[in-house]
This record gives sequence, structure tokens and C-alpha cells, in this order.
Amino acid sequence: MSYDLFFTLPADITKDDVAAYFRQRSHYRVDGNATYENTNTGVYFSFAFDDAEPTNGQSAGAQRRIAFNLNYFRPHIFGLEAEPEVSLFVNRFNPEIEDPQVQGMAAGPYSAEGFLRGWNCGNEVAYESIIESHSRTNNFLTMSEAVIEAAWRWNYEVPTMQAALGQSVFVPKIMMLNIEGEAKSSVVWGDGIPTLLPEVDIVFVYRDELAPKPLLGKREKDHCLIVHSQLDEVLEPLSNKGYPLPVRTPIYVEAPKSVSNFVRKLQKHTGALERVAMDRVLSRELFEKSPQ
Repeated sequence: MSYDLFFTLPADITKDDVAAYFRQRSHYRVDGNATYENTNTGVYFSFAFDDAEPTNGQSAGAQRRIAFNLNYFRPHIFGLEAEPEVSLFVNRFNPEIEDPQVQGMAAGPYSAEGFLRGWNCGNEVAYESIIESHSRTNNFLTMSEAVIEAAWRWNYEVPTMQAALGQSVFVPKIMMLNIEGEAKSSVVWGDGIPTLLPEVDIVFVYRDELAPKPLLGKREKDHCLIVHSQLDEVLEPLSNKGYPLPVRTPIYVEAPKSVSNFVRKLQKHTGALERVAMDRVLSRELFEKSPQ
């Protein structure tokens, strides 16, 4: 099940024109079609080129049809990230539009509001259909839309934040973990290094140099899971600094003894842990609206 839009381009637009446009944009792979995949956010979708032979006086090589495709049964942020890309495409090439979605834009004109209305409506129907057919015993992972969106906005801005802070402070991506059947937001904090730590459910403390060293044998890398409140004694408090989430801002270049000792004394995590792709974390609101 997917959200599909169809575009008919002006006759003077060639396939090479369209391919060149996508090649100069971030996150696209052009190999016959244009596939968008943002490794920071986990969002993906595609623009497919119609290679049918030109008709009705079109010049050879003219590319008249483009099909946009975005899978349903995804968190709502897939639509939020896709819409600006579709809008830019429409503004660049001024195509005719065909939107077959219920509550869609029909023959246009294109609008951001119309895109999101059709996407959200179709996505909700997909939730109902898929959850009903698979039953709730399928162990779906859910999270509130507000938490998903905050994590998405953080990850979308990671390159910009990292560039602004330079190499002296690490800006981690928020990842989703499956911990005992529940989706949790998390970031990695490695060996107490200066890290811009956003407000998340779990801080994944990776230990290498600060891993416990046994009396005999060599030190082995491990990890610990902690919550933000445990950091209150060693780091600056969470505060709003204009980032997508409240953060703890590091005030050191090298980890002081208080931080190093804190990390060394943490209990190693040995339980089950699974990293989860963003497309598997479902909207709790839509999940709870679906039939029992």
C-alpha cells in the first residue's frame, strides 16, 4: 500500500533534465529512477521515470511522466520529510498533477496541505487494514507522534548542528531501540567524550578506554544503559538552547575525573537489545485508533 502521485511534464523537459535535477540534490540516488534515502532520519521514497516511447509530437528523449511513491504504514514524519521535496520538484518543472488518493488533490493544483491531507488519510487507512489483518499480537512497536517527530527533527538537523559546533563536540543521531518489546529513543555517549546529549529515553553509554579492566586479561569493550536523571550529578542540566530538543551541553574538552569515574562505575548491560529502523516505529495514536 502506498501514496502515489503522477506528474506529466511539459514537452520540452527531457529525462536528462530530470535526472540532472535529482543528482544535484542531497540524499538521492539516480539509477534509472530517483530514490531518496536520508540515512540520518531513515526516511525514503522514490520518483520513477516512465520510459515509454514519445507520442503526439514529443521529441525523442522527452520525459513526460514521473510517478512519486511513498509507502504507507509508516510514521507520519515520512510525509513531513517527503512533502518539501515534492513541492520543490513541482516548482522546478511545473507538471500537470494526477492525485488518485481519497481526499487528495485530484488534477491539482498541487499544495503542501493537499499532499499531507491525502498522505495522512491514506496512511490511517493502511494502519487499520494492516493491523486488523495481522492482529495486535504481532508485537508492533509504537511511540507517540510527538516523540517521533522531535527525534526526526533532531536527526534532520544533525549535519547542521555538527557543522556549527565543529569537531570538539559530537552530535549523535537519535536511534530507536527495542527494549523488552517497547520502542525507546536513545543516543550514544562514548567514553564520556564531549557530546551534545538531547533529551531521550535511554543514553547508550559505550565504553572502550573506560571499560572495566580485569585483574587478569585485557579490557573488553561494553555498553551500559542509563536514563538522563542519572547524569544530573556529573553533567550540566537539560536546558533549551534553540535545538529541536532540550540538551545537556558539555563544558569540557576532555572528560574530567568525575565523568570518567561515573562511566567506569556503571553496570554493564547484558540484556536483549535491538536497534530498530525508523520505518518500524509506528504512530501510537494511529495504532490505538485501529480496530481491536
